[in-house]
Amino acid sequence: MNRKYIITTEVHHTGHIILNRPDVHNAMHIGMIREISEAIREYNARDGIRVIFVSANGTNFSAGADLKWMREGLDQGKEELFGESRELAMLFNDIYNSPRVTVALAKGKVMGGANGIMAAADIPLATPDASFAFSEVKLGLIPATIAPYIVQRSGAAAAKEWMLSGRRISADEAMQKGLISRVVTNEEALQPEKLLEPLLRNGPEAMQGVKRMFRDGSLQLNPDQLIEATSGLIAEFRVSEEGQEGIRAFFEKRQPRWTNE
Repeated sequence: MNRKYIITTEVHHTGHIILNRPDVHNAMHIGMIREISEAIREYNARDGIRVIFVSANGTNFSAGADLKWMREGLDQGKEELFGESRELAMLFNDIYNSPRVTVALAKGKVMGGANGIMAAADIPLATPDASFAFSEVKLGLIPATIAPYIVQRSGAAAAKEWMLSGRRISADEAMQKGLISRVVTNEEALQPEKLLEPLLRNGPEAMQGVKRMFRDGSLQLNPDQLIEATSGLIAEFRVSEEGQEGIRAFFEKRQPRWTNE
């Protein structure tokens, strides 16, 4: 599909989504939001895709909401604005609930709603120069659609302070508070295939199982239920074709089949 605001490519079981409005620092408007959502859903539906990787062209990951788009909203009614806000919320939901492993790489500025892409991803990464800010309050707005994902990653106390102050957050602080998983070097950022290689060595179904375990509430059960639920999950994967292949490959001192597919 031809797209105006993003670039999509597939390389070795990975679906790449590259934000591509560098002239406006990848500011997000409804057109870009829809294109990212479409790409996520396409990759979710494709069996050969194991990882979805979101990055950006240009100096900055994203300046957040496109102010021209926001200005157009001055002439829109509440119902129309609700519809657009819901599409943005659904984008984050699609990333968070994707059956694929989602990885996002931030560089430069990550402003406002763009933080939702990072926080909804399974593994958000950032270069040392990256900085984050929840600047909505400076415009008299609130970051409601991204708040659940920020709170889940960093906790309510940090999220509240960030969203009330709108201040700049360094990559180091973001990592310390869990907003990102780790800081990668600029050299690593230029070689995404190497960044993603460890994931592509893992069992694809096992990675989906890990995501399911965290998503379906299995880890929030009471202690007695936890015994049954977690034991059942281990047994499910030990008897699976992928699990048995992985164990055989280990003892036969060879790579499991999925690494060569």
